[in-house]
Order: sequence, then C-alpha cells, then structure tokens
Amino acid sequence: MPKTTIDSTPATLIRLRTAVQQYPWGKQGSSSLAARLAKTSVGPDFSIDESKTYAEIWMGTHPNGPSHLYDAPDTSLHSIVTANPAAHLPPTSKAQSQSKVPVPATSSDSPSSGGGGTHIPFLFKILSIQKALPLQAHPDKALGARMREQHPDLAPDANHKPEIAVAIGAPLEDAREGESFTGFVGFRPLEDTVASLKNVPELKQAVGDHQVVDAFIHGPTCDGLKRVWGALLTRGPSGEVKPFVEKLAERLRKGSTAGLSDEQAWLVNKMSKQYPGDVGILATTFFMNFVKLQKGQALWIGADEVHAYLEGDIIECMAISDNVFNAAFSPPEELTAQVPIFVDMLTYTARPATNWALPPKPYAGATHGRTTAYDPPLEEFAVLRTALSGGEAREVLRVRGPLVGIVTKGGLAVRSGGEEMVLEEGGVVYVVHGGAGERQVEVELREAGEDGEGEVWWSVCE
Repeated sequence: MPKTTIDSTPATLIRLRTAVQQYPWGKQGSSSLAARLAKTSVGPDFSIDESKTYAEIWMGTHPNGPSHLYDAPDTSLHSIVTANPAAHLPPTSKAQSQSKVPVPATSSDSPSSGGGGTHIPFLFKILSIQKALPLQAHPDKALGARMREQHPDLAPDANHKPEIAVAIGAPLEDAREGESFTGFVGFRPLEDTVASLKNVPELKQAVGDHQVVDAFIHGPTCDGLKRVWGALLTRGPSGEVKPFVEKLAERLRKGSTAGLSDEQAWLVNKMSKQYPGDVGILATTFFMNFVKLQKGQALWIGADEVHAYLEGDIIECMAISDNVFNAAFSPPEELTAQVPIFVDMLTYTARPATNWALPPKPYAGATHGRTTAYDPPLEEFAVLRTALSGGEAREVLRVRGPLVGIVTKGGLAVRSGGEEMVLEEGGVVYVVHGGAGERQVEVELREAGEDGEGEVWWSVCE
C-alpha cells in the first residue's frame, strides 16, 4: 500500500476509512447496502449488528462524519488536506473558499489546533433507505450563513447543500416498474394539487383554514400554494392534523378510495404503517411529485427544494454541509422551531418530476468510454460511474481535481502517479490531484462481481 504523508509530497493514492451513520430510517442489518459495504470501507473492526439500522456511509472531511486514513486510523483526511491545501483542493480560489466549514472546538481538526477549516468541497455518500426520511430542504448559502449565526443549534455549518441522488440498488420488493428507488421531490403542478384539495375531504380538513384553501382552488398560484402548505405543516407538530390522517387511512383500509388514485392510496397506506398520523403523509402524497428511479437514473435537488426519499439504495453527493431543515416524519419536539423556517425557505417550484431529472452523459475525461457522468449545474462536484466487464476491463480517467471512489462491485486495481491500490467491494480510495494540471487514473478489473461486472463510483471536483 502506498505510504501516506502529511508533508509537501503526499502519496497519490490514499485508502480511506469511512464513517457510518445509523439513523432510524436506514435498512436493518445486512439488508443494508451501506452496512455490507462498511465491512470493507470502515475496516476490520466493523461488524454488522442485525438488530440495528445502517443508513449512510460518509466519504469526505465533514466533522460530523470525517474519513480517516485506512492504514493510520488516528489521522483524518482533513488533517492531510489542511497540511497542504494546494496539493489537495481544486486550483481555483473560489472553490477553496466554498469549502470552509466550521469544525467543533473539540475536534483534532479544529482551527485552534491548526486545522484551518479547509475541506474537500463535496460530501460523498451511500444511502440505504427502508422508510421515509424526514420531509426536508437544505438552505442556500445566504440562509445557511444566517442560520449558522442566528440558530447554531439548527445549522451545524454555514454552507449550502445542493445534492444529487443516483439509484444503484436492486429493484424494490414492491416495485411496479422495476424501480430501485422511490421518493418525493418538488411540488406537483398546481392543477394536480387543486384536484386533491377538491376531492379528498380529509386533506382540506387537515389544512384547517378553509378560506386559504378555497382561494387557492379558485386561483392557484405559487403564493397560494405556500399559504396552504404552511397552514398544513404548522398544524403538524401540535397533533392537530393527526385525526384527519388517521381518518383517511381508516377509510382506505375499508376499501373506500374515492378522490385518490391507486398510487396515492398505496402511498397513504404504506407511510401510515411507518409514521401513523403524521402530517408528512398528506404533504408528500398530495402536494409533491412521487418519483420512481430505475438503476442508473438520478435526481438533481438544488438548495431550498423540498424532498423526502422513501426507499432504496442510492449514491448521494452534495456540497460539503450537514444543514437540513425538517417539517415532518420527525419527532414533533424537533420540528416546532424548524417548520416556520422550512415553510419560508422553499422555492415553491410546481412542475412535473422530470424537472428534477439529471440524465447521465459520457464523461469527457474517460479514455475508453466506460465512465458516465452525473454533472449538476454547480462547481463543487460531479459524480462518475466506471463500469468494467471481461471484454472491457480497463478505463483511464483524466481528472483535474480531488477524486474519491468507492467500489460497489467486484475487485479493482487503481493506478496513478506510479502507485497501485487493489480494492475489493466497499474499498474507498482518495486520489490526490497534486495542485495543478491533469491527473491520470487507471482502473482495471481484477475480479468481477456476481453479475460479471466491476463498478466504482466517484465524486470529483474539477
């Protein structure tokens, strides 16, 4: 394994130990892809507890889940980066300025200990989702900075958090069209929401303010949507909405689906088992786009956009931040302070789900054409997928920034700068770009996975 240093001549290939997050919505035990990959990505000390849920693997320098060096577990990736930022961060000063994230004073990477607060600009993740995540949105930069200053208990950092999600798992057990991920993103077209408010009496009752509802029905606007949505969510933490959610769920259990499509009835039933009586059941089913992604399909979610993932395994990448505001599918005592901010921050973009699609395209830096790119409209990151098989067992990438990769199938050899690292499924490598110019990274299939392929997902900031 290449030697890792923290001086001016770092190794090119650095193997990482990742951080695992065990949130209640994660998949249980070895059913979680995050847990299965963690057996390699975290290190030999990690073992799966079948009674616990495993939700996320984090790859990056964020202080809430920092990566460490695999062969030196007491050394964080952040300390390596801050010892020589020019060798690790993108060459543009703008990208470097965007990667400033406050670090807890107790951290060994804190500014007081010489950490400097300089980070890899992206946070790269694997998510394994068994039930709905909190209904959420992430702030833009201005709101993130303001919330960090005014409400540090709600904002762990001052950055924005645009993100993408790429479906990577097997088809879901109850998949209707072979989808491997489902979730909610953005608001449905206004006329669709109007129809639900007209046809589902429990929904109108849950909103409570009939004047606001009637005004929206007779003249639907984005401002009217905000008033209806706000009235509904504000009543959630107090429990005022719960009787109407339960009333609707009971009606469906008795076979009365009047006013709902088959899909809406299925969603209400499904989420009622996960979060009985929760306002999020109404907020997602009747106000938001329900998206179903097949493997390889992706979503792009900008700052201040509402979303709630429902089920599946995904690659997720975002600007380095852990800022999130929730409004449902969370303990009520945690939501009271967040809901007013949440309602006020959203864009209220009301369009079909295709508005948030992020189609893959060939990666321009791939010599052999075996790498696709998911490239959102921002400069902090792009996500790449390199897929290799017996007849196409080699790829060469040319990149101009820091690169993090995780092997999700098979065994691969990664070469760069005269070094080689062999990684099995779950192995994570950080490729130091060196500060200027182009870095060439060669990937070769050593052992195919069960489907005959090898696969590595990358995040890069160029």
